[in-house]
Amino acid sequence: MNVKLAIIAASAAAATVLPAQTTLQVGAATNVTISGLFTAGIKNSEVTDSSRPGLSNEWRIDDNTSRLIFSSTTKVADGWSVVFRLENRFTADVRPSSVGVFGTTTNTGTITGWADGDTWGGVGTPIGTFVFGKSSLYWGDGLGLDYLGAPGIGESVRIWDVQGLTLFNMLDQAQLVTKTGVAAASAYTLSNTREQNVLRFDSVRFHNFDLALAFTKNDGGDENHYVAPGTAGYARPYEDGGTFYARLRYFNGGFNASASVVNKTIQGGVYAPATTAGPLDLHAYRLGAAYTLPMGLRFGFVYDKTEYDNGVLTTRTDAKRTDWEIPINYLWGKHEVAFTYNKAGDTSGFANTGANMINLVYDYALTKRAFIGVFYSKISNDANGHYSPFLSGTSLGPTGVAVAGEGFRQIGINMNYWF
Repeated sequence: MNVKLAIIAASAAAATVLPAQTTLQVGAATNVTISGLFTAGIKNSEVTDSSRPGLSNEWRIDDNTSRLIFSSTTKVADGWSVVFRLENRFTADVRPSSVGVFGTTTNTGTITGWADGDTWGGVGTPIGTFVFGKSSLYWGDGLGLDYLGAPGIGESVRIWDVQGLTLFNMLDQAQLVTKTGVAAASAYTLSNTREQNVLRFDSVRFHNFDLALAFTKNDGGDENHYVAPGTAGYARPYEDGGTFYARLRYFNGGFNASASVVNKTIQGGVYAPATTAGPLDLHAYRLGAAYTLPMGLRFGFVYDKTEYDNGVLTTRTDAKRTDWEIPINYLWGKHEVAFTYNKAGDTSGFANTGANMINLVYDYALTKRAFIGVFYSKISNDANGHYSPFLSGTSLGPTGVAVAGEGFRQIGINMNYWF
């Protein structure tokens, strides 16, 4: 049986299909496959436009979200099966006991490990697959992995740099700002990670369309989280919360398009009036399209609008921003070059709270599933902007996080090896 493995690609989290690399026959109708991704690189990072002391270039070896995946399918009847996936994250650069979040005592082993990736079980049917468990929702929508059979609408690279992808640093970041209009922090869409307690449906492709729907009562996993009575205006019953997600995609030859929406109402929670005048409920949608010419040139456009209720801190004003992106790729033989430009607008009309980012990539195919290349990226914040590289480690200097107006520049030699 030619079993195919659904892989949600790394921190990118774009669903694709790969032939199983190692298949074990464990029963008359059951296969277990073992596959995964090794991705690491050597990088030089620099914080720009900064007046803080102690900042300098940093060289390091860095893991770009490697993982080991076990999956299985058991046929029940024609068109029907039982499916299972277990994704384990590991770091190629440091030990599990090493510090994983700069400036804290949180070690790598608490933010990665066994079943830490997209992990679920369910039932395959003639119309699609129903699963429950942990699943990536919304934030990975748009990333193109065309070489693996998963074309997207946004940047498409065969190697990636965790700090270099505009997907993480721009599309999935929005600014929380003070009431005077200075960015106070970056809020990541759905925490930029696997959501928990998820019930999900992915349809089969029908007349060039496919559909994904998901719901989770609590994507953070802390069931029965509630706030005690007596905090009027800042309390919310646990039963009132939940997250809904939907995505519709269209494929037709070299053209593809996508539309996604997510709505998250936080359950319970403790909201300190001095910091946040209410829950940071999330409302966002993302649209885009891409086209690949027969000559190997691919170009696209992505538009994202994200809103956080009460995101202008200490007020009941929402933080809203729009973001758009133009990705261009050219593939010839074993070579590929990619360029992406991304522009985030001001948050809720506050001046100079936006940013722009570029990345430029060259890679070379060592095999059909192993790639090596150079990845350059640069984030330029406006004077009151706060967009910063995802999982940046110590590269942001002594405070561990960026401050408004700072920029970031990085170049790396990275490798992706799907096995």
